[in-house]
Amino acid sequence: MRATCPDCGAQAHLSAFFAEDDGKRLAALLAEMQPELGRAAIGYLGLFKPGKSALRLSRAVKLTQELAALVAASTVCKDERSGVRRPATPAMWATGIETMLAQRAALALPLETHNYLRAVVYGLADKADAAAERQKEANARVGKHLGGASAQTHAETPFERQMNWIRQMESAGGFGAEEAQAERAKARAKYGVNDDDAN
Repeated sequence: MRATCPDCGAQAHLSAFFAEDDGKRLAALLAEMQPELGRAAIGYLGLFKPGKSALRLSRAVKLTQELAALVAASTVCKDERSGVRRPATPAMWATGIETMLAQRAALALPLETHNYLRAVVYGLADKADAAAERQKEANARVGKHLGGASAQTHAETPFERQMNWIRQMESAGGFGAEEAQAERAKARAKYGVNDDDAN
């Protein structure tokens, strides 16, 4: 099976891309990520590629390890000096990367650090946090914060979790209306939910 490098266009047998130890380490790191984040991370590494040479595998491994550590923290801080952190999901990091890739022409490349990505993800997380706070306040106004039959919580189903994630991605600008609709259709098909039953 042959593969093509998306950066330089080199073609070789798939195993050739993982012949070096650093190639194997990079593949393992990407495989541990959620699929959408792993795919985004591959494109993200291209933003660090020096203008006239290839990105060294050892540097790609280090960058991917750093990215994985940022995601694993489950929070994001725009500026460590301020110390203000927001909850950040892997989906937000993937959306932040996709946003940067879409604006590649406007970026000062090659990137040296993850600071720009952190700022983008912080913006997404801040919007999501503000939306959650507004929802909490709205719930309090109508009494949903009180106990009793009218406010019983129910466990979120995988389908509902997926639909909520799609809503968050759409409101954060990660999905356009058509893309969000397509994702909803995929979720309905995956979980066997009819349009009439869907939220």
